[in-house]
Amino acid sequence: MEFDNPDRPECTNLLSIYQIITNKTKEEVAQECQSMNWGTFKPVLTDALIDHLQPIQGASKAADVTVSNVYPQAMGFLKRR
Repeated sequence: MEFDNPDRPECTNLLSIYQIITNKTKEEVAQECQSMNWGTFKPVLTDALIDHLQPIQGASKAADVTVSNVYPQAMGFLKRR
């Protein structure tokens, strides 16, 4: 895995995503991933994406619950049974 390989632009894209979501430098990512292959890197990227998106997913679920509980009452609707 390496940045800036003209034959593998997809590698640069995925390494850049990993760099952004982990707040690591390009050099840190390059060193961490230099000996990885796709099979090794994909789970690392997936775990980093899940960790990065977790706060957003939790906030969205909390907002859904709040809206589903408060909105009908605020609008004067009764809940269906």
